[in-house]
Amino acid sequence: MINFDQPGLDNKDVIDIQESITLKGYHLIKEFIPAEICSSARDEYFQSMHALELNSQTKSFQPTDLLKNAWRKTAVGSRNGLGEKYSQVLQTTYMPLKNLEEFQGLNYCFNQATQTRNQLTDMPKNFGSENSLQPGTYWNASRIHHYPSGGGHMAEHKDTHFPAILGKSNIPFIQVAILLSNRNIDFSSGGGFIVDRDGQKIFFEDESSIGSMVIFDGSLKHGVEDIDPHLILDWQSSKGRIALFSNLYIFR
Repeated sequence: MINFDQPGLDNKDVIDIQESITLKGYHLIKEFIPAEICSSARDEYFQSMHALELNSQTKSFQPTDLLKNAWRKTAVGSRNGLGEKYSQVLQTTYMPLKNLEEFQGLNYCFNQATQTRNQLTDMPKNFGSENSLQPGTYWNASRIHHYPSGGGHMAEHKDTHFPAILGKSNIPFIQVAILLSNRNIDFSSGGGFIVDRDGQKIFFEDESSIGSMVIFDGSLKHGVEDIDPHLILDWQSSKGRIALFSNLYIFR
């Protein structure tokens, strides 16, 4: 039986990560999520992916639509959903806010990402998880980014859209990603990168990246280089680079 206990980070971990981000701009924790949970999370994602309709990037949805069902959409073009000018090709699945019993592996990963973000930004442990969806409250947009083989990518950019509430933190632009794919197994070329504080382009994926947690300052340049551009893109394929995030948004 899979153990879904969630110990989280201790105080020393938090200090080490904060110092690393201050110094380099990022921090990588290999094998942060146990292998059996990662395997379960991947299976749950693919089951959900194949069961959901793939919507276009221009078809809108509201957080309330996620109370019962997931939402799967493409993100393709020269601008992102906020109108920022950088190219991207990926599909994103937003997971439901409630009734996550069938997604135990994914739920574990999302909770780890959320708790880590909150610990590093001096927020209450479960901040954003209440999902009350009342005007002015914050909610966690728990989602999976799947960059398909055949050209999935996100051009180098800096994140600019962050909740004002995080401005009180010493690291207001914190981003937390959990990797669910391996280089040379799920994809062969391209991958996620960050330009560190010394201007070096750092790629952080290898043959044993699944379950790793990448924490970085989103105000630094980062992106995803073309995933297997020699192949034909297939939105239904399980191949490609997969990472999950849980970011705060305000409900309006």
